[in-house]
Amino acid sequence: MSLDYDLVIIGHSLEAIFAASQAIKYKARVALVVGNIKDNNWHEQDSLMLNYLMDIDRRWHDLTQWDLNINSVSHLTDHHIQSWRHEVKRNIGIAYDLEKLAHLGVDIIEESGEFCRLPKLGFVLSNRTLRSRRYLLAMGSISSIPNIQGLVEVGYIIPETLNIHKLPQNLVIFSQTSLGIELAQQLNYLGKNVTLIVENPNILPQEDQQIVQLIQTILEAEGINLIINCSITQVRKIEDKKWIQAGNEALETDEIIIVTHKQHKIKGLNLEGVKVALEAGKIKVNHKLQTTNPNIYACRNTIVSNIAQYEANIAVKNAIFYPMFKVDYTFHPLRILTNPIFSRVGLTETQAKQIYKDDLVIIKHNYNSLFKGKILNETTGFCKLITRRNGLILGCHIIGHNSDEIINIVALAMKNKIKIQQISELFPLYGTASEIILQISQNWQQQKHQDNKLFNNCLESLLFWRRKWNL
Repeated sequence: MSLDYDLVIIGHSLEAIFAASQAIKYKARVALVVGNIKDNNWHEQDSLMLNYLMDIDRRWHDLTQWDLNINSVSHLTDHHIQSWRHEVKRNIGIAYDLEKLAHLGVDIIEESGEFCRLPKLGFVLSNRTLRSRRYLLAMGSISSIPNIQGLVEVGYIIPETLNIHKLPQNLVIFSQTSLGIELAQQLNYLGKNVTLIVENPNILPQEDQQIVQLIQTILEAEGINLIINCSITQVRKIEDKKWIQAGNEALETDEIIIVTHKQHKIKGLNLEGVKVALEAGKIKVNHKLQTTNPNIYACRNTIVSNIAQYEANIAVKNAIFYPMFKVDYTFHPLRILTNPIFSRVGLTETQAKQIYKDDLVIIKHNYNSLFKGKILNETTGFCKLITRRNGLILGCHIIGHNSDEIINIVALAMKNKIKIQQISELFPLYGTASEIILQISQNWQQQKHQDNKLFNNCLESLLFWRRKWNL
């Protein structure tokens, strides 16, 4: 039996559309099954836009404090914000237009279906079955709802149903991920009264502890009520208010926002029937992004856009050609859209010490030394660089202005095994945030020289005798 396609992609997520655009470049015959419902998750682009507005607003307040001939009253209204966000999202959507994909040669199928195993593996639609060499699952994700007494009856909001322009004044955010921290700060900046509840004793348990302490200090200084190491045990509604029992505290609020770990949208796909195994609500895949059915691939990270696209690219190459490409997340940067933004790549200090013991040099440099930071009043934050003694970069953690731009430089250096000594020879433009990389590399050189007593003694002797010879 002949096959219809080289690759069938199931999903209407950004990574599904990206995967289709990549696959068609390899001259493959591709179908994209988008179903009937578009992925409506709260994406990074939503947080980015809010973060950008916060930055504009903060700079406006800085300007009004100076003796400048400007109107001290901002005319930015909620209507203007909504119009701006709508226009930006419309322009972004053009880049992921299904018509554009169809013009490139992708078959767009706007209906839902399910897998079948017999007589041959296929994807069954209402009136036909799609046959392909390989299949890629890129359906996006949905929040998993915790089992809290009374939560379903009282009601709640999740990122998929979040509309920031219709939120009441008092909010409780129950967070298991960094998105909850982002939302807490952004909604607080929009004038909401926010209580952030975190189950863990650490708001970001996987991150550098000095970074976490600074973020926590910033959140509390901005007026966010932070409750750590506490679970919600019960939710009740009394009159028009929602009441939450969190540990020993009873909290009154207008609305509850649940930000938990994500699960793949797999309902109705009949994955069990084609022997695709699940693990904690997610599709189980290997390092080649193959599921337990080797003819079906899946993107497992549907939260961080750059990682999702990276996985889609690996899965497409393995599916169309031969499964020899493996995912490696070592050199891929991540960020958390706090204010200031936190970005990182590679190992944390704790992880590096566990692996490399004393073969480490760790340098920390503050943002308050940067010329651009002083101009923009962006002096909060620091950069921590972790290297081996030979200069090989193991990790970088930055919280501060433009950290998400700077981290790309470090990630590229790590991927190409460029040592910190070589970076010290690169002099970035004066007055840019990337100057912090030059400063931290120079600090690294200085520390290495100070620790090298033999080198220092030889240098001192050389200069002494040169002075003597010139007398």
